[in-house]
Amino acid sequence: MTSPVLPERRLDHLITDAGTGQIRRSTEYSGVVWIGGRPPTGGIFFGRSVSASKPRVASVFVPDSLPYLDAEAAVVTHTWISSGPGDPNPFIVGARAELVADPRDPRLYWVQLTVRVAGSVPAGIGYRIVVEADPGMISR
Repeated sequence: MTSPVLPERRLDHLITDAGTGQIRRSTEYSGVVWIGGRPPTGGIFFGRSVSASKPRVASVFVPDSLPYLDAEAAVVTHTWISSGPGDPNPFIVGARAELVADPRDPRLYWVQLTVRVAGSVPAGIGYRIVVEADPGMISR
C-alpha cells in the first residue's frame, strides 16, 4: 500500500554560512505522510497494531522536492506523530531524510523520507526536512 504524502508549502531562503561566509540555499519541506494508508472518515474504525521489532516502513520521495545535481548537502530531519485514529499509541521507531538518485535520471537527486512506525496504524507522521546546499546544486 502506498503511503499518501500531504506536503505543505515549501520555504526557500538564502543564508550565509557563519563559518565560511559562503551563501547557501536553505530549503524547508514539511507535511504529513500516512503510514498504513489514510484512516476512513466517519463511523467506527479499528486500527492495526504493528510490533516495534517489525515496524511498518515507508519510503517516499517528497513531492515538492527540488531537483539537486549532487547529494552533498546538509539534511536535517524532524518527525512527530501528527495524528492517529482509535488507540493513540503509534510511535516512531526511526526516521531519516536524504538526497537519493532519481531512478529515471541518475544525474538528479530528490529528497526521500524513510519512516519506521510501530503501534497503531494507520498513523499520520508529521515531517520537517531542511536541506542546506550550494545554490548551484539546484537543477534548472
